[in-house]
Amino acid sequence: MGYFIFTLLPLFVVLFWLMLFLLDGGKESAKRFLTLFLCVVLVNYIAHWFYFNHNYGVYRVLDSIWVFTSLSVYPLYYYYLRLLTTDTSVNKRWAWILFPAILLSLFSAILYQIMSPEESNLFVQEILYHNREMHTTYPLPVRLQIVRMHLFRYIFVVQVVVVVFYGMRMINRFNEKVRTYYSNVQNKELRSLRLLLLFLVVTSAVSLISNLIGKDFFTAHPYLLAIPSITHSLALFGVSYAGYHQPFTIRDLSAEVKTGCNDADGEEQWETKGLSGREYDQLHGRLEQLMQQEKLYLNPELRLNELAGLLGTNRTYVTRLIHNRRNLNFCDYVNHYRIQHAKRLLLESTGEPLPIDEVALRSGFSSNSTFYRVFTDKEGITPSRFRKLNNK
Repeated sequence: MGYFIFTLLPLFVVLFWLMLFLLDGGKESAKRFLTLFLCVVLVNYIAHWFYFNHNYGVYRVLDSIWVFTSLSVYPLYYYYLRLLTTDTSVNKRWAWILFPAILLSLFSAILYQIMSPEESNLFVQEILYHNREMHTTYPLPVRLQIVRMHLFRYIFVVQVVVVVFYGMRMINRFNEKVRTYYSNVQNKELRSLRLLLLFLVVTSAVSLISNLIGKDFFTAHPYLLAIPSITHSLALFGVSYAGYHQPFTIRDLSAEVKTGCNDADGEEQWETKGLSGREYDQLHGRLEQLMQQEKLYLNPELRLNELAGLLGTNRTYVTRLIHNRRNLNFCDYVNHYRIQHAKRLLLESTGEPLPIDEVALRSGFSSNSTFYRVFTDKEGITPSRFRKLNNK
């Protein structure tokens, strides 16, 4: 019973989320692409189910499809990350990332076609399932299928390394852009996807080990199937949950970039004209006045465009000004003032101490959780601990 449940668990997870995505009917390209990703994963785990339930005849047909879907998962997830962080629409030229999956699955399918029934049965029973003692030599088609299995492992490892490396880089660059334009980055940064990428490394390691020792190992030790089954199910649940609840993508950021106090020609004109040292100092003085005296940082939704408009300049100069004078991005610059304001409220000695969530709201933070995270990152301790240590 447990073995049967573990063979179906990833399928249930994929079907659950696939139904939610289909019912959602979202027009956002990233969500539509994630739906395609889940469809491919569904086919992959259907092939898994037939394998683990010893449907030899069906699996002969599905083996090549399993090769394609297994080698498509990480490339498709990579392109999903591109649709979140880089590309505002699907670019068909990126179809080349599926070529290794297509070529190796075609290679496998052709070999199955040219193999005799005896050779096909030999490969399935001895190589895929280890149901009987292995021969010392095999016919050429069987040997080529064994080569295909080795190629699969090498390609899979390369895919994981490439997707994690470039995926993490795209996410980090996207987060940096978000922090350039927004002072409130809650639900805009892709923090959860960074953690998911790291968890996917663990999942891929489990998959690789499973392939190295052979899937037949789990048919002989059925309860050990729980390890890859639960690991894959958690990874799929995390990927789907994060994608379903991801409200902000590169399309939203691009819309923000296009909206501002100056049009593109205006910004190019500023770039060409430049600012003298005195004008630069004056701009910095006006910026500090807006923050220190008018306390713009108390606006939880303060944006770079708004600040640039109040300064009568463009976003490029404001960004450079903050970076050159404070070595900070826009978000960290605004949060610096919010933290200083929060510290003053935490240290107030008159009257009843303000609740922490009230301190967060009065300091310009949109939520208590964001306040805790930013305060702890900047000060090294929680707001409650800071108050306790400094109000003795």
